[in-house]
Amino acid sequence: MPSSYQGNIFFYDNRRHFLPAFFDIYDNRAFKTFGTDNMYQLLLYAREIKPDVVVINLQNQKNPTAMLENFFSKTTVHFPVIVLNPPTEDFTAHPEVTRYLNMPADFPLLTDMLESFTHGNKAHHIMLLDSYSPHEDALHTRLNRSRYDYFEVHNADSAALYLQKNQPDTVLIEYSPEFIAARHTLNHPRIFYVDRHDNSAEIEKILS
Repeated sequence: MPSSYQGNIFFYDNRRHFLPAFFDIYDNRAFKTFGTDNMYQLLLYAREIKPDVVVINLQNQKNPTAMLENFFSKTTVHFPVIVLNPPTEDFTAHPEVTRYLNMPADFPLLTDMLESFTHGNKAHHIMLLDSYSPHEDALHTRLNRSRYDYFEVHNADSAALYLQKNQPDTVLIEYSPEFIAARHTLNHPRIFYVDRHDNSAEIEKILS
């Protein structure tokens, strides 16, 4: 059994019978887990007991875009929100979501994110701040083929939370209007803007 307490992880999944699997996995990693298939109950617990991370599974949600809008409109978020299994069609990404993951393929990434936002002390080569896209682009192709591991988030507040507890070598920020001010709010000595669509030479120069 792990010897140190990691943090409070809240899970929402409208398929109640899937929740025990999360508990079995993450309780054994020294997280304290709470799960529900009731969004109102999740919001109540989030007000009473500060979560370190909230994980929301969108699988089988009839209207996932409206569901996320409802969640963020009814709570003040000072914690990362990781969303699992976003649909590939008729879906609008919410700007306050920390990261979108697809399960079970991204299970190692989910675990890494939970550990990074709670215990911390990770030393990824790169922290990448970019907008969500369900399709791979030149930037992700280059990073996935490189020897560098990277930690990806989709909003500047989540990036700041990550940097409070972890020490990446380099911070890369997608050059776009929504992130134009992020360089001035993130505390790190090596921050670079990158074009996510045509950047192979640029990335190689930054990371070399």
